[in-house]
Amino acid sequence: MRLKVLLREKHWQTYQTFCTEYDRAAKGIDLGLVGSWPSRAQFHRWLSGELKGLPYPHHCRVLETMLPGWTAEQLFELCPPEESNQPSSNPDEPMAADVADLLTTIEHSVDTPQSGEISWGTTSRTIPAAKARLSGARSPASDHAQELGRRLLQLQRERRLNDADVTELAGLSGHVVELSKTIGLDIAEDGAARLEYRFDMLNLSDKPQARMTREVWFEHTTGPLVIKPIPDIDRRVAIQRMHDTTNLSKFAFQISPPLRPGEWARVGYVCEGGKFDLNHYWRESMPRYCRHYEINVRQHHIDLGGCTATEEHPDGSENSATDSLIWDIEGKDAVMSLTRDHLRPNQAVTLRWEPIREPA
Repeated sequence: MRLKVLLREKHWQTYQTFCTEYDRAAKGIDLGLVGSWPSRAQFHRWLSGELKGLPYPHHCRVLETMLPGWTAEQLFELCPPEESNQPSSNPDEPMAADVADLLTTIEHSVDTPQSGEISWGTTSRTIPAAKARLSGARSPASDHAQELGRRLLQLQRERRLNDADVTELAGLSGHVVELSKTIGLDIAEDGAARLEYRFDMLNLSDKPQARMTREVWFEHTTGPLVIKPIPDIDRRVAIQRMHDTTNLSKFAFQISPPLRPGEWARVGYVCEGGKFDLNHYWRESMPRYCRHYEINVRQHHIDLGGCTATEEHPDGSENSATDSLIWDIEGKDAVMSLTRDHLRPNQAVTLRWEPIREPA
């Protein structure tokens, strides 16, 4: 695991030393996180590669502070022996293996974007026919393709993406991509819910993006659904309500300044007023390509009788997603975390759980 390699380089690989450095980093984030380091058994699972998915979000925040330049996702990747484990020190160094192929892929994808037909997690998608056409005409890539290519290389440096990741993103040119979608669902003892969405949006289209439509639905509500922007995000967001019923709201969030082609930014909103009663599940349908999806649920004062997750595909088939599901009991609360990668439009992810309430 890359985490194990980096800790060894800093001589932090012993449990006691790790906890000391963990607390040092936690103080700079939130004093309430001091002392929240993992148990010795959890720490062993982190370093041995036995952990499925990622640790709880507060652990990820502290680890990213302890080891700047690496995301939590990268820290829990297998690390090839021949790979350099130091972030690039030269921000101007080109990182894509073949920039010409990258621009060719962008040029072709912008001209003929395919919605929902591109599979993530595959090999590079350079388009041979388009490559031959462009090279035969000795025509340079368009200004738009060159700008997207430059932005993708910048994104690669900042996010520490590998060449395959960047090539796949280039193949999605013409679309708006969710680099990450993080959902926080906090459910009170009486079932009242607070829902928080955070998106890292990447605009690979040829037009500025100033408005994106969304909807949110609950089976039960405590009153009208209240939707408002999250303050600590990269752009100003205004909520435009379009259609409301008792338990459904269709709306748009308007972004200012607009997200220009090649730009990425974090936006988000909070929804309150929903309620969980008899049925306990959350189903998320993907309106666009999503590189990393994560949902974290905390329900107060319950125990869990069971917890499952499924991933649905555009053709109607489905598969289990429990391999990336983590759940636990913290004090009197049930906590669940589900992560999935490389999702396509019209896919859906469903998390279901069976609460067992303590007798009154």
